Order: sequence, then structure tokens, then C-alpha cells
Amino acid sequence: MNSSRQRVQFDMRFGDSPVKPGMILGMFLVIAGSLMFVDNLDILPFSATKMIWPAALVAYGAMTAMRTTSLTVRIWSGAAILGGILLGLRELGVLHIHGNVLWPLALIAAGVVMLVHRLQWAPFIDKFSNSGTNFGSSSESHSTEHRLREFALFSSVKRRVESPAFEGGELSATFGGIEIDLRRAEISNEARRVVLETNAAFGGIEIRLPEHWKVSIEGSAAFGQFEDKTIPPRPEPGIQAPVLVIRGGVAFGAVVLLN
Repeated sequence: MNSSRQRVQFDMRFGDSPVKPGMILGMFLVIAGSLMFVDNLDILPFSATKMIWPAALVAYGAMTAMRTTSLTVRIWSGAAILGGILLGLRELGVLHIHGNVLWPLALIAAGVVMLVHRLQWAPFIDKFSNSGTNFGSSSESHSTEHRLREFALFSSVKRRVESPAFEGGELSATFGGIEIDLRRAEISNEARRVVLETNAAFGGIEIRLPEHWKVSIEGSAAFGQFEDKTIPPRPEPGIQAPVLVIRGGVAFGAVVLLN
């Protein structure tokens, strides 16, 4: 059986040119400005500015889905898009939805992510039963595995990676936190470049890197941030510095990179 995971790629096009995440952001700004302008004219039977928040959710979900190959991130992106559409239809009076639909969608998305990650009931129950009065638990360990795959839901995870051939991986924190120490890891592939997918929803991810690594952030954030606090390396002439590419999405959370 082939151990490589299949990934779904989106190819959206506007005319003859591919649609990029920056184009989606630009279209959102145009739509938001137009809604505010029309609202000031007072020619519509509803408040157009109330559509900005639903449009922002749809734009964020679309940008995040296009910038990642992680199935986990795309599950959250789909939930954001669906939530934005439902809120928009409610503002238009098409749907009569009582209460906030975002929290139920967040719970559904969290459940789907759990199923995708194939969490077993026994370890999952142990997380909660061993945590005492706290909802969730924490785990700490070190590993020599070449690829990371960590998922924290209402819990915290700490890992120290000492792989001589680190290959990247995927980190997902939902109402929880993940701390990864890569200071003893090395990137030794021919390209000297690896990709780490990071997804933080109402949670945080902290990654510590060796001082000779470069960081390239290609993620999308909504009501959150990607923060690079590393010191840029100064490699000797003729020596290529290893590059860690950070992709994924952040919503109401943060991904922080340190040395």
C-alpha cells in the first residue's frame, strides 16, 4: 500500500489566469466597500453592512482552502464558508435561524477532524479521565521521527524532535495548544526545504527552530496571527540555509515561531 497521502488540489480560474488568495482578498475588499456605499444610499430594504461579516467568513475560508493541502485545514475552511453563507442568508431574510450557527458548526468541524485523525475512543477517554478537574490533558515527549502529525483538542501537546532528516508534517490545535521544539532537528533533503502545515482554531501553536533555519510564512489568519520571532540566519557564502515553510490557517489563535 502506498504510504503517501493523496491531496486534493483546487484550480480556480478568473478568465485565463488562476485565482490566487490575494485576488480573493481584493474581491472581498471591493465587495465590503460596495456594501458600505450602497448602505449609505439607503436604497435596499436591509442593512448591507451586515453582510460584511458573512462575506469575511466566506473569503477567509476560500483563501485558507486555496493556500493549504491539509485536509484538516480544509475542513475548518469549509465550516467557515458554510457559516458565512448561512449568516448571509439569515441577514437577507431567506433563512430564519435562531441563535448563532457558528458554534454548532465549530463543534461539527471538530468532530469531523477527530474522525479524520482516527482518534480511538480509549485514548480519547483517557485524556479526559486522567486530567482531574481540567477538561483535556497534556502530553510531553521527544521523538526521532522524521514527520510530525500532532492534534490537540481541548488539550496540550509538547514534542521535542531530534530527527536528522526532518520532513515537516501537520499540526492542528483546536481549543488547545501545541509546543514543538525542533532545535535539535535537521533538514537534510536535496532542496533544503520542508513544509509544515499549521492549523490553530481557538488555540495556539509554538515552534522553536534552530538558529540556522530560515522561515517562510505562507499561511492565512483571521482574528489571529502568524508571528515570526526568529533571528534571521547569516549563512556563510556558498552555504544554503535550510528553509521551513509554514502554511495553514489561524482563526482566533496564533502560530508563533521562536529560536
